[in-house]
Amino acid sequence: MDNVLNRLKNTVNKAKDFIKDEILTEDPLLILPYRGYANENNLWLKGRVLEDENVFEGKSDSQIRNLLDSFKRFETDELADEIIRVKINGKSIETETDEEGYFTFDIPWSPVSRADENRWVKVEVEMGQADMPLLKKEGEIFVPAADAQYGIITDMDDTILQTHVTSLFRLKMLYSTFLQDAHQRLPMEGMVDLFRDMVIGEDGKRENPTFYVSNSPWNIYDILEEFLSLQNLPKGPLLLRDYGLVLNDQFSNHKMNSIGRILRTYPNLPFVLLGDTASKDADHYIDLAREFPGQVEAVYIRQTKDNKNARRVAKLIEANTNINVVLVHSSADIRKHAQQIGLIAK
Repeated sequence: MDNVLNRLKNTVNKAKDFIKDEILTEDPLLILPYRGYANENNLWLKGRVLEDENVFEGKSDSQIRNLLDSFKRFETDELADEIIRVKINGKSIETETDEEGYFTFDIPWSPVSRADENRWVKVEVEMGQADMPLLKKEGEIFVPAADAQYGIITDMDDTILQTHVTSLFRLKMLYSTFLQDAHQRLPMEGMVDLFRDMVIGEDGKRENPTFYVSNSPWNIYDILEEFLSLQNLPKGPLLLRDYGLVLNDQFSNHKMNSIGRILRTYPNLPFVLLGDTASKDADHYIDLAREFPGQVEAVYIRQTKDNKNARRVAKLIEANTNINVVLVHSSADIRKHAQQIGLIAK
């Protein structure tokens, strides 16, 4: 623990010198459309408008650079009350950014545009008025295959990405979050192969959709998106949480609200939910299984540490035998159970 703490302190001190040498200029603007999703009637797309802080892209071997980029990601200069347009199928629909620069489109649509071979539809997101240059950015909308066997909704931290949430004083978590880039982050053992097999399903011919729902902040969206790509994990919508000035019900109920929206969007598609014992994943998933009877095919909760919360979760699972929720210790446990109930090939 002392070693991790000392490394954090030394890197922070060096980064302070870096920041002092930064030349303060007026940054250009940046539109960040996050991956959206849709069914045959409705489209959902979220994004943000910020000043471009020129965060380093690609692999970095410098902890100071990584810490500086982390500082830039969280010290954002967002633009409120800006008009944002999404253009698709010849139509233009407008909305405004909120006080933290976020915009959300939750709109009816007709999927005239064809999805590519990976089930994505391109949309154009733009911002600009008479007194400012037009900014454009391509967005992506995920449309699941019609013959999907089931959908996958998974947590990120300590479910598929090693984040050490339960480490003492969370020092290892802070170290990995602020000092490691996407190339240095590691997946949980066996999860890449497991997800590959879950996507193709029991007969090996499916295109089962994957959704990532995490309590991590939108500020690190680019890191998580790059991590998924580097690890060859399935490409899917990545739904994170807004750490705003006011922590309201949307903040505390983020996972319930986000997963509930997905289940309502695809009412005829069963889902498999994956999480861990580091937080309240089991509580949320069991509540969702009750709210959406018959739509939650299975729930897998990985035990991350034998602590008080893990023991509470084990008792919670034992008390809900009517729901197919399984406490697991490894990806091998998930694979064995998934084979038994016909989710993946034996």
